[in-house]
Amino acid sequence: MNAGGSAALSITTSAATPAGSYPINPGFENGTNTTPWSQSSTTGSAPINSDTVDEPAHWGSWDAWLDGNSTSGTDTVSQTVTIPAGCTATLSYWLHVDTTESTGTAKPDNLNVQLLNGSGAVLGTVATYSNLDAGTGYTQHTADLSAYAGQTVTLRFSGTETDANGGTTSFVIDDTALNVAG
Repeated sequence: MNAGGSAALSITTSAATPAGSYPINPGFENGTNTTPWSQSSTTGSAPINSDTVDEPAHWGSWDAWLDGNSTSGTDTVSQTVTIPAGCTATLSYWLHVDTTESTGTAKPDNLNVQLLNGSGAVLGTVATYSNLDAGTGYTQHTADLSAYAGQTVTLRFSGTETDANGGTTSFVIDDTALNVAG
């Protein structure tokens, strides 16, 4: 587990390279060297893992498996990025939600995809998922981050499991990318 704060990944563009795809250790394939990701868990687990049986990666060997350990808690992976000024920016990631919750309407387990400022305050929540979003396999999701162009922000995936309805929910993230153009 990365014991320090968020490590920075600076994304830059120039007239020669105005567009592109900038992976941010997209598949967590640095393994136990989680850099530039930071990870934390209130249950003591390490969200970035290589479990190939229970929650395999979308591609490669590693992913970020948040929650799903049959106890209430919060798991988080985050990374600080600088989004170039004057560009359009799109975050993409693959998500698999797996649940054994016994409710068809309540949302006791949640995943928030957020951007934070340098002080840790939430600038915006770009997506929210719950146990009701469970399905087979991975689904790719995107979020427009163009409103944050010219800023250094922390991208945070934060999953909270309450264990309220006798079930558990796993939020598994893989193959993230920040695509900028312009």
